[in-house]
Amino acid sequence: MMANSRPIGVFDSGVGGLTVLREIEQILPREDVVYLGDTARMPYGNKSPETIVRYTLEGASFLLDKNIKLLIVACHTASSYGIDILQEQLPIPVIGVIQPGFELLMQSTRSMRIAILGTEATIRSKVYQNLIEEHYPKAKIFPVPCPLFAPMIEEGLVDQVFTKQIVEHYLSCLRNKKIDAALLACTHYPLIRSLIQETLGENVQLIEPARVCAEQAKEWLVSSSLANFQSTPPRYEFFSTDETDKFKQKMEIFFPVRHVSVFLRDWKSVNNLKSCNQTFT
Repeated sequence: MMANSRPIGVFDSGVGGLTVLREIEQILPREDVVYLGDTARMPYGNKSPETIVRYTLEGASFLLDKNIKLLIVACHTASSYGIDILQEQLPIPVIGVIQPGFELLMQSTRSMRIAILGTEATIRSKVYQNLIEEHYPKAKIFPVPCPLFAPMIEEGLVDQVFTKQIVEHYLSCLRNKKIDAALLACTHYPLIRSLIQETLGENVQLIEPARVCAEQAKEWLVSSSLANFQSTPPRYEFFSTDETDKFKQKMEIFFPVRHVSVFLRDWKSVNNLKSCNQTFT
């Protein structure tokens, strides 16, 4: 396979990474993509750091076996704990969501009063808090763990009455904090963006790094002469570790009408994922 015709790999704990893939489709419309959603073991946000790293390495190993030329880790939790290890050990470039999210957030705030909305594990890692405090010591940070958001979105419960109540439960504490920007530090959260905006108010900018990740991918591919300029429609392959039919329903929310080939592979056994794991040294 020619180097520039190899696919991009996108990894997420579930369907949240489809928000990144949607941007890839717009910015890199000729690139083939292999997407892996580890739906059998999500949410990652309530797992230990060691488990998160292991799951992330296993997912990366599976995608490496698909001969990818670039890996995008579209999961904030996986990026929080595993991105440094992947960047050090993988033979291909790895792009995460942490640095793009941090940069975009700090470009967007004027008051330096900001919120981080993420999984319990992402907030616990303090990856965003440490970055902000290192570069912007005067910033006032309000980290808010939202453990039910990702599982609720995976179940498709985005427009129920209790969904709004759950959003209100987690975020109402921010109303009197005078924040002007909030980072959606989970790629699932854009699916309930309107509810989050309604709860925080229209004056709060909601920041999501999906587009910046896609732009960084394009920049690297072009600079490395690995961009794909094929004349035929790109090939997208989707893998999930469980509940393929449910994953397909969510996938169609993002890509209701496509002019590319879509392949959904039934890959229900987590043991298959583990068997693909390489030894990273």
